[in-house]
Amino acid sequence: MQVKKLMTRTEASITHQQPIIEAWRLMIDGAAMGIPVLDDLGNISGIITKEHIFSTGPDGPWTSVNVGEIMERDVAILSEQSPLVEAWALPGTVFPVVNEHNKLTGVLDKSLVAPELFNFAGKMLRQGETILDSAHNGIIAVDSEGIVTIFNSAAEKITRRTKAQALGKHLSQVIIPQGLLNVLKEGRFQRQYKFSVNYSSGSHIYLTNRSPIIENDKITGAIAVFQDISEIEFISEELNSVKQLNNELECIINSSYDGILITDCKGDIINSNKACERITGKQPLYLKGKNITDMANEGISPPSIIEKVIEKGEAATLAEETPSGNHLLITASPVKNPEGQIFRVVVNVRDLSELNQLRQELEQSKELSERYHKELAHLRQKQFSRKGLVFNSPNMQELLKTTLRLSEVDSTVLLLGESGVGKEVIATIIHSRSKRKAGPFIAVNCGAIPAGLLESELFGYEKGAFTGANREGKTGMFEMANNGTLFLDEVGDTPKDFQVKLLRAIQEREILRVGGIKPRPINVRIIAATNSNLEALVREGRFREDLYFRLNVVPLYVFPLRERKEDIIPLAHSFMREFSRTYNIKKEFTPEAFEALLQYDWPGNVRELENIIERLMVTLPDHTITTEHISSLLFKEPASFSPEISVKGILPLKEAVNLVEKQLILNALKKYGSTYKAAKALQVDQSTIVRKYNKLITDS
Repeated sequence: MQVKKLMTRTEASITHQQPIIEAWRLMIDGAAMGIPVLDDLGNISGIITKEHIFSTGPDGPWTSVNVGEIMERDVAILSEQSPLVEAWALPGTVFPVVNEHNKLTGVLDKSLVAPELFNFAGKMLRQGETILDSAHNGIIAVDSEGIVTIFNSAAEKITRRTKAQALGKHLSQVIIPQGLLNVLKEGRFQRQYKFSVNYSSGSHIYLTNRSPIIENDKITGAIAVFQDISEIEFISEELNSVKQLNNELECIINSSYDGILITDCKGDIINSNKACERITGKQPLYLKGKNITDMANEGISPPSIIEKVIEKGEAATLAEETPSGNHLLITASPVKNPEGQIFRVVVNVRDLSELNQLRQELEQSKELSERYHKELAHLRQKQFSRKGLVFNSPNMQELLKTTLRLSEVDSTVLLLGESGVGKEVIATIIHSRSKRKAGPFIAVNCGAIPAGLLESELFGYEKGAFTGANREGKTGMFEMANNGTLFLDEVGDTPKDFQVKLLRAIQEREILRVGGIKPRPINVRIIAATNSNLEALVREGRFREDLYFRLNVVPLYVFPLRERKEDIIPLAHSFMREFSRTYNIKKEFTPEAFEALLQYDWPGNVRELENIIERLMVTLPDHTITTEHISSLLFKEPASFSPEISVKGILPLKEAVNLVEKQLILNALKKYGSTYKAAKALQVDQSTIVRKYNKLITDS
C-alpha cells in the first residue's frame, strides 16, 4: 500500500512569517491535520500541525505568533509512491507528500496508517494460512523458545496431531524432536535431511529442509518443510542400484587394457570395451550385434574359439596373428546361469605385439638416456676443461651444477676453500656464462695490496688527491668492472677500517674516489673468495659481521684436492698437455707414478699439483717419469710403489694371502709411521691394523 491512498490532498502551504491563525484557517478549510511550511525559495522547510497550535493554549496570541516560532523543522517528506510501512516507521505525526515532480500534493496523518496496516496484516495472515494449508508438504515453525507458531494441514497428517494440539505448545510436546530444535540452537541450515517415522500401517521416509529464521541478525525461530518420499525413495534405491551396478560393470570393462568382447551362446556380440576398439580398429557400435564368425573373417578372432567353449564348457585360449601382423592372445571364458547353462561368453584379447614394442622402446629409451647422460657429462667436462677446470669427482660435478645455476642470476657469491683449489676458476666460469659475460672480469687479490693502497686501488682517486698520485687521477677496480664482475680474492685479509667502505660500496652500489666529493654509481656483481674462516674472524672482531652477511649471500665450498682424488689424474694429464705445448717437451708417466700422485695429500691443492707437474716436465732429463721421481719431490724418503705382485712357485692360497697382508701392513707402517695413517692408506679401521700387527709380532 502506498501513501497516496491515505493522504489528505491539498496544495495549501504557509510561510515562516505568517501568523498561526492563518495556518489554522488553512487546516480547517482543507480538513488537514497540518500544513507544510515553505522557505523564501519555495522549498518545504517544515510543517505546522494542530497539535503545535494547541500547545500555545486556547487563549494564546494566535494573531501575533508566527508559524516559524512553533513549527516542526526536522520533518520527513514522503512521496506518493512511498509504502505506508515506511511512513509508520518515521518519527512525527504529519508529513508533507509530493508527487514524482517533487510538487506538494497533500499531507499524511500518521494516525490513519495504523488501522490500515493492521487490516492489511490480518488479510495477509489469513492469506498466508490458506497458502500454508494448501501446500502438499508439511510445514512446522517454532519461535526462539521452541513454541510452535506454524502448523499446516499437511503437518497434521504427518504428525497425527491437530492444529489445536500443536499451536502454542513446545515442539517436544507435539512430535519427537527431529533436529529442528538443534537448528534453532546452532543457527545452521540443514538441507535435504532424511528421516523415517514408524506408524502402525508401516514406516514412512520423509525429506526435510530446516532453516533458522533470522531477523535483524538475531535468530527468532526455525522452520522445517517435510515431504513424504517413501515410494520415491524405494524406486530411487532400486534405480540407483541398477545404475551403480551397470556403471561399475561398464567401468570395469573399459578400464581393462585388454580388449573384451561379450557374446551370447550363439556368438553374437553384445558389448565390447574401448581397448577392443584400439586393438581391432572397430568401434563398439560396429561390433555390437555382429557374430564372432564375422569378426573371424576380418582377422579379429578365430572362429573355433566359441565352439570350443560351448562344446567343453570351459575356458579356451588361442594365439592368433592378424593380417596387419599383430600377435594376439585370445581367451574365451563361459558364463553360466543358475541352471548351469552357458548364456554368455567373455572373450579377452591381448595384443602381445604392442607389449613387445613397448618393451623394446623402453630398452631403447634407457640406452639413449644413458648415452645422452654420458655425452652431456663428457661435453660439459670438455667445455669446462677449456676454461681451466678439470673435474671427474662427484663433489665437483655437484659444485659445477650449482655454479651453472648461479651464473643465471646476479646474486653475490662467496667462494670458500683452501688456497690453490681453483676459486678464481669458479669465479671466471660464473662470469663467462652470466648475462654480464660481455662486460669486464676484474680480479683483485686483497691480500697482495698494501693496506694503505687498498682504497685507492679499488675505488680510485681524483687528481691531486695525495702526494705522488697521478696528476690525472686514477680509475679504481670497481669502476673498471662496471657492467661486469669484480672478483675479490682473499677478502678476509682486508683491514678492519677499509671493510666499512667496502660494505658501503656493495650495499649502496656507489663508490667515492679518494679525494672525491661526489659518489659514482656502479653496476658490478661481486664474487668474493677466501681461505680464512670468516665466522671465526667475526667472533674475534677482526671482520665486520655486517660485511660478512652481505658477502655470504650464496656460499660455495670448493673442495680441496685430497677430498676429490678422482680429479688428480685428469688434472695431471691436463697440465702435461699444457706444458708440452708451452715448452715443446714430451714426457710420459708410468702407471705407478700416477698411483704415487694419488697417495699424496696435496696441501697446496691444484696449484701445488700444477707446480709439481711443471717441475717434473722441465727438470727431468728422462723421457719417462717414474715413482722414484715423484717420491723424491713429494715424500721425505723414496717409497716403493709396486702395486703389482709377483708370485714364483706354488703355495697354499691362504698362506699367500697372509704373506701379502703382512707385506702391505709392514710397508704402510714403515711409510706413514702410525697405525692411523696406515689404516687410512689401506682403507681399513685402525683397530684392524693394530690387531693384525700384534698378531704378526706374536707369530714371529
